[in-house]
Amino acid sequence: MSNIIDLSLPIDDKVPDPTFVKKKQVEHSEGGNLVWKKVFFPKRSSIIEKISRIPKYLRHRKLLKNSSFPDNMFLSNEFLSLSVHCGTHIDAPFHFGPYCEGERAPFIHELPLDWFISDGVVLDLTHKVHNTLITEKDIRTALSSINYTLKPFDIVLIRTDFDKYWPKKEYFTKHPGMSREATEWLIDQGIKIIGIDTNGFDLPFMQMATSYLVNKDSSNLWPSHMLGRERHYLHIERLANLRSIPVSHGFKVSCLPISIKDVGASWIRAIAIT
Repeated sequence: MSNIIDLSLPIDDKVPDPTFVKKKQVEHSEGGNLVWKKVFFPKRSSIIEKISRIPKYLRHRKLLKNSSFPDNMFLSNEFLSLSVHCGTHIDAPFHFGPYCEGERAPFIHELPLDWFISDGVVLDLTHKVHNTLITEKDIRTALSSINYTLKPFDIVLIRTDFDKYWPKKEYFTKHPGMSREATEWLIDQGIKIIGIDTNGFDLPFMQMATSYLVNKDSSNLWPSHMLGRERHYLHIERLANLRSIPVSHGFKVSCLPISIKDVGASWIRAIAIT
């Protein structure tokens, strides 16, 4: 019997998060009164079309309202304004840059779906201290400790347990990050998707910015993201509960993205199936 483990953080408008803008809630008790507005004034209508429909709307608006529905309630609805990088999400090559390996970088909806459901392996990097880089040696050592050899299209999950800090300030400012060398080594093994349970795949923004201001070396700025302009790979940010996976390998991961056209990332509901 399979066991499904949720590896995702929720999208929560109550949490201070720069990637979440606003939420508009339409309650059951008010939805019915808005039905006719939606019918007569769809968003894609021109101003002239909307003006021409006003008389008909005024004649019909009282025919269908909240009191027309059982318990005086219609259907709820929610309107969210947020980045595709909010919550647990996956970055596509287009996010890294307009070109990848000399060709137009693919958007999230253009990538093969079989990449997103594959064998998983979780690597324990919980010993990494705040604001430090995860090196190629760290990755090799973690693999050696579980006696596992990567194969192409494995989905590699980097466990730091930093999701325990979410949504505290430390979650956004102190997490470890993947080095360019570690990321490139995994790509060399045939890995297409790498996930991590931190706010970002690279080091925290302020740490990278401070390093750049000191030495003016652009290699300090989002090095693994920039690698995505040279090598085809995807990464998942803001995973959670990797410590709940009872085995280091021998399980499946599903991280299917929402099919949004022409964007560089998508929200996912990542799960492990043991």
